[in-house]
Amino acid sequence: MIVLFWKIWYARIMKKIKIDVVAVPLSGHLYPTMNLLAPLLQNPQYEIRLFTGPQKKAVAEAVGFQVLPILEGHVKEFEKAANNKEQLGIFSAYRQLSASLDLINLVSDQLIQEWTNHRPDIVIVDFITLSGGLVAEQMGIPWITTMATQFAIETTGGPPCFFGGMGTPRNSWQVLQQFLGRKITYLGKRIVTFLLRDRLRRYHFKLYNQKGQETIYSPYSILGIGMKEVELKKGFLEHYCWVGPSGASVEAVEDYPLDLSAFPNRKKVLVTCGTQLAWAKDNLIYQTKQLAKVHPDFHFFVTRGVGGEAFQCEHLMENLSLVSYLPYKEYIPQMDYVIHHGGAGIFYQCIIYGKPALILPHDYDQFDYAIRGVEAGVAYTAKRDNSKEIGQAFDRLLAKENWPELENLRQVAQSYHPTEILEGEIHRLLATKEKE
Repeated sequence: MIVLFWKIWYARIMKKIKIDVVAVPLSGHLYPTMNLLAPLLQNPQYEIRLFTGPQKKAVAEAVGFQVLPILEGHVKEFEKAANNKEQLGIFSAYRQLSASLDLINLVSDQLIQEWTNHRPDIVIVDFITLSGGLVAEQMGIPWITTMATQFAIETTGGPPCFFGGMGTPRNSWQVLQQFLGRKITYLGKRIVTFLLRDRLRRYHFKLYNQKGQETIYSPYSILGIGMKEVELKKGFLEHYCWVGPSGASVEAVEDYPLDLSAFPNRKKVLVTCGTQLAWAKDNLIYQTKQLAKVHPDFHFFVTRGVGGEAFQCEHLMENLSLVSYLPYKEYIPQMDYVIHHGGAGIFYQCIIYGKPALILPHDYDQFDYAIRGVEAGVAYTAKRDNSKEIGQAFDRLLAKENWPELENLRQVAQSYHPTEILEGEIHRLLATKEKE
């Protein structure tokens, strides 16, 4: 009723609500935001434009978005900054952020020019696409942050940011470890901000606002794309809203014609480490080969995660196929098990479709998703390069016949209403802006 009230009230004073969406052209960030906004494309009340990289223009337009490309002519620089050659460490993370700042400033220049001429009513920004929020705040435009993963945001309790793999504390020492980790995270961000202060000066950047909240996220509304039921962090901001899981692929399944009917008598296993992590692909293939030798009655499908090109399928072994790309939402339901890297998108797709998983975390927030999968009872985990450990974990996966926790979370995932929450937040922010 409240959402309906805001809709009716705002419709009286404005025919169209102009929404600009800003997201980097990385599948794990762009697709969750696109899936969240896609239902609004059919509503004539909204006029939606999407700012993202030209490499994702075609797939976004196929969904129905009007796309304004960012970083045209800088695709190589973006790919270099976004794709590290090895597992990220303290120094490589700093270099990655530093390299990204030049690109951030280029996007900011484009947004300032565009929004000066065509000012939106509200801006929706992926949480690592800093330009959108910084410029929106500068120009006094209400904005919403979409968070495809929750582990980057600071909270008052639970596992700290950037200390991947910490689960629920089991004793006082672990509680202390997590407390110290949160303090170290705070100090580390302070140091990085100081080192980059000259390059951030144009934004009059302050790491925290007067309320002690991180300024890189919206002070008005943060939409967490995920499930609070698997979260271990505590003490989220009061304007943090859980909207449920998303992250499904948006590519047309017709472009990736893998015929699974050719394998009727075998259990099927999808193996992937997403669209990034180029440095990890060879090891993933090697580890899958070891599993395929031990389990000839299973067929393993390894995806390289390279979309946007002609589909390819190569049979490396009698029971192992290497494919260029597979859209999750079409192919995961047809699998019996999934082996993956711990990315947010596939983590939740496994829950949505009730598929037990073996998680081999590689980088970023993947260690966090791995421990949450284990504690939630929906997955096992192993070290990505330990064949013996992977084999043992896969055997445990097969030996577990019943997955009641997985079935429960699958049902809970269906109880979220992301479109209703999104529209409610849009109208709430616009109503607040109108009162100012």
